[in-house]
Amino acid sequence: MTAPGPPRAARVLHVAHYSLPHIGGLETVVAAETRRLAARGWEVALLSSAWGARAGRSVEDGVRVVRVRAWSGLEPRFGVPFPVFSPWLLVAMFREVRRADVVHVHDPLYLTSWVAAFWCLVLRTPYVVHRHVGFVHHSSLVVRLVQRVVLGSFARIVLRGAAVVVPIDEFIAAGTRRSLGDSVRVEVVGNGVDTELFRPAAPGEQERLRTELGLPVDQPLALFVGRFVPKKGFAQVAAAASDDYGTVFAGGDRPVGVDDERLHFLGGRPAAEMPAVYRCADAMVVASVGECPLTVLEAMSSGLPVLANDDPALHSPWTSGPGVRFVDISSGDLRPALEDLVADRASMRSAGAQARAFVEGAFSWDAHVDRLESLYDELRASPHDR
Repeated sequence: MTAPGPPRAARVLHVAHYSLPHIGGLETVVAAETRRLAARGWEVALLSSAWGARAGRSVEDGVRVVRVRAWSGLEPRFGVPFPVFSPWLLVAMFREVRRADVVHVHDPLYLTSWVAAFWCLVLRTPYVVHRHVGFVHHSSLVVRLVQRVVLGSFARIVLRGAAVVVPIDEFIAAGTRRSLGDSVRVEVVGNGVDTELFRPAAPGEQERLRTELGLPVDQPLALFVGRFVPKKGFAQVAAAASDDYGTVFAGGDRPVGVDDERLHFLGGRPAAEMPAVYRCADAMVVASVGECPLTVLEAMSSGLPVLANDDPALHSPWTSGPGVRFVDISSGDLRPALEDLVADRASMRSAGAQARAFVEGAFSWDAHVDRLESLYDELRASPHDR
């Protein structure tokens, strides 16, 4: 009689419309989760669009990555990150869902999410929906209307079919509960941050990095990280330029018509370069509406005080700690708040140190992945037809 072999590794499939090298908070979360799960012995697959990489299969940091061709023209034209996939998505998704014990869908608004949910329901594979954002208050009325239609139709079906919905904070969780009532299980699973990667600058390091990036070394610098779209508040931050500080933008090239020399543009930076970008700055500005981006945690872990837009979505567990100050950016309060912050260098550094200590003690990717593993194991143990 042949002795049984070792037990098969548990299989989890992550599904995201974009993944690295496309730059974004969701993409960073996906990379952190999948790589850590793979390191813990899970058999991890990731299905995403082929943005910035070749379509097909590859193995990256222990994760089997399946990239499908897609057209991404809506993002540069309208600021809408919605890739339109080739029909091959249906086949590729079927194959990957059929292999998986659990599927982890990132946000319900995208074609990848709809197709994944469809095959999970057909094949009776349990899936989790990770809500990174709630309703996005885009400047375009058309985009907002389309978003409401999607949230009320395809996204609603995706959410209702999920075994668990995991919003990143209570603000998004509350909106999910209002929309779906008790028909779906909702559990908040907050983001984490790599506190070794995102750290304060060592003595002399900030000056060296600024010189390498062509940034001024003799004045305070405020940092903005994100795409130059309305929901990120780019226009309000650019309008708050002052002679008391420079403003550094990481996320795109200098827009046409923006000629203010107090504004410095680093272009779109790969995720691997972002820790050094944070270490160049003295303070962080987060002007988002309807979301609390991962950049908040990255900045705090890097020892930067944060000026955050006084938007309900930005009031999260991590912004409740020291080193964060809320300002009404839409009312023009950002410039005086930044001028006040940089005027007292000692207080600014102290606030950054407090933010670092708070994040270091309360948030980590290891704790985040611990929670995911617990959810996955629970779903795998639940009876379901395969």
